[in-house]
Amino acid sequence: ADQKDKIVVGYWHIRGLAAPLRMMCEYAKANWENKTYELQPKEGGGWNASSWFAQAKPELKKKNALINLPYILHNGAVISQTDACMMYLGALFKLNGGNTTDCLQLACEVMDLRNSAVRLFYGSSATFEDSLQKHANGTVQRHYSKLEEWLKAKKTTFLLGETPTVPDFHLWEMIDQHEILAKANKIDSFLKDYPCLSRQYKAFRSLKELEGYFSGALYKELPLNNKSASFGATVIS
Repeated sequence: ADQKDKIVVGYWHIRGLAAPLRMMCEYAKANWENKTYELQPKEGGGWNASSWFAQAKPELKKKNALINLPYILHNGAVISQTDACMMYLGALFKLNGGNTTDCLQLACEVMDLRNSAVRLFYGSSATFEDSLQKHANGTVQRHYSKLEEWLKAKKTTFLLGETPTVPDFHLWEMIDQHEILAKANKIDSFLKDYPCLSRQYKAFRSLKELEGYFSGALYKELPLNNKSASFGATVIS
């Protein structure tokens, strides 16, 4: 493929919000490049994010005033905001299942789950145990049950059919992060009461198109979250 057609996915040096975008590129066998920015330790504590804010962001901001991480560069366009990046790739790779409205409402639903999880992951380590209990016994069940009911009504393996569409990539990533969370904290799998979500999780993990991704560095060697997180700041094997 032509260099000018190359897709660049930019994000922190973690799985985070870029994992679904990277998986979509891999699934579609796209000509793409992974660009990451790593936090460096600051003298006296804390983290220095200048690799993004000082070095890379100012140039990209000239092309898109909304620029943030993640972003996509493609054919001269600079796209920012996670759901917009996902929907852009969905249109490009024909992963919308013929229904952009359903794609977007499901993507928003998964983002609600993500935002709740981020509050736990980046919350105070002093209150982590308490927060984990609330997250496990309330928040996760609230989101999982909605998505379970959706799949039950659809009677499909994936959210919009028998092949994955845009929201499946983010949903899988969030389920995976929660399974890692459960295992690391010796609590039951969050999937135990959700057969439809379990089926989506297993079917997605065994997609032939993603074999390379799951056996590679983007999945195995990047932490879930950034270095300031209480959970997932380092790789959990």
